[in-house]
Amino acid sequence: MWNVSARKVNRVYMAIIFMGVWMLATPAFSSQLPVERVIHLDGTANTRDIGGYITSDLRTLRWGQIIRSENLSRLTASDFQKLEEIGVKTVIDLRTDKEHDKSPTVWLGDNPPEFFHFPVGDSNNDWFNATRKMMKGNKFTEEQSSRLMVEGYRMIVEEGPPSYEKLMEVVLDQSNWPILIHCNAGKDRAGVAVTLIMEALGVDRAAIMEEFLLTNEIARIEEKAVLLSKQSKKQRRNGRGPSASAWFPVIGVQPEMLEAFYAHVDEQYGSMDAFLTELGVDQDARKTLAASLTTEQPLLVMSE
Repeated sequence: MWNVSARKVNRVYMAIIFMGVWMLATPAFSSQLPVERVIHLDGTANTRDIGGYITSDLRTLRWGQIIRSENLSRLTASDFQKLEEIGVKTVIDLRTDKEHDKSPTVWLGDNPPEFFHFPVGDSNNDWFNATRKMMKGNKFTEEQSSRLMVEGYRMIVEEGPPSYEKLMEVVLDQSNWPILIHCNAGKDRAGVAVTLIMEALGVDRAAIMEEFLLTNEIARIEEKAVLLSKQSKKQRRNGRGPSASAWFPVIGVQPEMLEAFYAHVDEQYGSMDAFLTELGVDQDARKTLAASLTTEQPLLVMSE
């Protein structure tokens, strides 16, 4: 009897979490987002263009060529129409097989792009199992959630290279642009993908970190964390569910996460340059990519 009740509570708990995040993804809750970079869609709150960043040799990433997003399964017909108007030709899905099968993308439009599924991680690996266990327990601390998410970025370095190698092969082919890259929440696996592209183009790491952390702003992570904390506490008899600060690392991003990725790359490969080369992006490939995916900055003319 208790097992049946526990399963019901767990289902209700997950449903409330889904609805809370969904509500904050709708336009009624997304009126104060940056306008230049964010692509406003009804079904997501974390879709953006990575154009406009400056490389070390003072070139500018082209707008409208590389887009990052969360999963596309909740997009509306008008959302898909907007992506078609942008000209999206290719979609790269980095979700696990389980995530992909559970929430497939059904393109509601006249000109569907080409889809590639390059899963990063296995839904049955130790990290995903630990995440599910923590979520089900519903009593984790900020330290626990932060530590787990940092470990997730090490997992990406361990299990992600085959998929990121395929991703970079697609990115290097200009005929595939514009490309939309997504995972489930659009922050971790897609965030690493964008980091690799920006590294290959020679963008400063401070700017890469700035882009990485933008998820917290445009997806309104602090507000979502407060909402999820209130909901999770209602599901516990003693009312002591995870705090908002404990939820934040799960649904948002922190500098420590990307720093852990960089550190583990250095441990495993010696340097980011060596890692990119391992992914099929050597110096020649990087120069070719930069020549097509960036533009020269216009010269400033000083008037006397």
